[in-house]
Amino acid sequence: MKKRILSLFFIVSSIILANNLLKNGDFQKELSRKVPDKNGYVDTNNSWIKHFNSGGDGSIEIVNGEVIAVSKNENAPEHGVQLIQAPIQLNAGVIYEVSFEIEGEKETEVTVKIGADADRGYYAYSLENIEIKPGRNEYKYSFEMLAETDLKGRFEFWFTKTTTPVKIKDVKLKEIGKIEENRMINLRRFDKQEKYNALRSDINELSELEMSNIKKLKINNIFQKKIDLEKDGKYLVNINGLGIYEIGLVNNDGFTEKVDLDLSKEKNKQIVLEYKNKSEKNGKFYIKKISKDGKLEKVELKKYIGNLLWSDEFEYEGLPLENKWTYDVGGHGWGNAELQYYTNGNPNNVNVKNGNLIITAKKESLENNDYTSTRIVSKNKNDMLYGRIEIKAKLPNAVGTWPAIWMMPTDSEYGEWPKSGEIDIMEHVGYDLGVVHGTVHTEKYYWKKSNQKGAKIDVANPDENFAVYAMEWTPNIIKIYKDNILYFEYEKEELSSEEWPFDKKFYLIMNIAIGGAWGGQQGVDENNFPQEMVVDYVRVYDLGIDNN
Repeated sequence: MKKRILSLFFIVSSIILANNLLKNGDFQKELSRKVPDKNGYVDTNNSWIKHFNSGGDGSIEIVNGEVIAVSKNENAPEHGVQLIQAPIQLNAGVIYEVSFEIEGEKETEVTVKIGADADRGYYAYSLENIEIKPGRNEYKYSFEMLAETDLKGRFEFWFTKTTTPVKIKDVKLKEIGKIEENRMINLRRFDKQEKYNALRSDINELSELEMSNIKKLKINNIFQKKIDLEKDGKYLVNINGLGIYEIGLVNNDGFTEKVDLDLSKEKNKQIVLEYKNKSEKNGKFYIKKISKDGKLEKVELKKYIGNLLWSDEFEYEGLPLENKWTYDVGGHGWGNAELQYYTNGNPNNVNVKNGNLIITAKKESLENNDYTSTRIVSKNKNDMLYGRIEIKAKLPNAVGTWPAIWMMPTDSEYGEWPKSGEIDIMEHVGYDLGVVHGTVHTEKYYWKKSNQKGAKIDVANPDENFAVYAMEWTPNIIKIYKDNILYFEYEKEELSSEEWPFDKKFYLIMNIAIGGAWGGQQGVDENNFPQEMVVDYVRVYDLGIDNN
């Protein structure tokens, strides 16, 4: 985030007198004792709360009309030491002004975030890193609310970098104008996520009754079957019979992908229908009979995922195969203040037995870390560019665990993270058992800006039951699934790598992290270890895309 103090433009006197939207901005009342729930929502009772998380530690108190704040762990994530007021109604299309006085003994930095709770992915409507000069100074800037109205907004100060005390007073948030309506942006991530049931590649989606109706088709008659259509989805049709037909896919807007089919010379044919329009529930697959003579004997409709490129079924014993896997090793927090040390092929942390890969996180000390675990990777062994990857797995359940199945760029050709991208196929935190997340990160959209693109879906008893977590990746879209339910899509917006760095090879990572910026938000249940992630298989298909 570019560090800056924004200058104000001229404002008429009636706006200058606008009311402060913050309560207790003069710090005449004591702090509230309320705490955020698991989704980050909190009602601070017309005051403020102090909130420490992800390893943050420090002191925040009100003294004589000022907040005095100091951090005791500057190595914690930026949001580790917070002063929060919520809920605040933030209206779409409004220009707001933020102002406050702050005093410090030396140069330091605080962050001001006005944003959402977890229902909007902790999205930041405004995020300003403020460079604090010695002495007492007033800071003032404005921002535009370029998103839908949020009734549960949060105003936050972050103090992690303030290792000497700072004093803040007279905090104000005021409405000072409105922007033109046509400058609003469409933030699709706030829409309710549609969930699509993907056709399965191993099962004919046409029932015996539907097949009977197909056999009875007369000239110019049409058979239709309701299906969910996916952008860049391919649908395999195996057909056997005689006659001339039109087969295709159609959406509710009338957009059609169709093929004319003449079976007079060749009785058996296989066709792949490729749907390029936007994903849509309630699409249709159809067959229209063109000729008078002939009839169809058999039709199969399946989702087409192409050829199997590589897999590991884990039908062996011992350590994972060296020609398919290697390890990330170390215990330096991994950029998230995590607590584990990732070992290098230690059978106590990774093993293959009974047809499964087992990753084990243990409560044991190693090189100043309190836990050990494994981070297994396919880098430079089985990298991929486009295709479908699916992993069948069971997850750990202890509070403080943070298992992930995800992908990183092989060569980071666009620069260091997040410039070259990240794809999270599955993330889960133990304190929110049964909710998994699919996410992408890019230079434009990533978690430090609180605007990463993603969605979540419920999984029943993920620690007891296997689920299939999958990702499909084409030159135009990334789609993430749970058990053949498509619940998140990220489409290419522009050619710029800031939005779409996903035209280079990526590799797979599977790990269990402990604690950290997300996994450790509600502590770690150290008495509930060891913990395991069990993987039945990993399979990668090409989606019929020729990457050469």
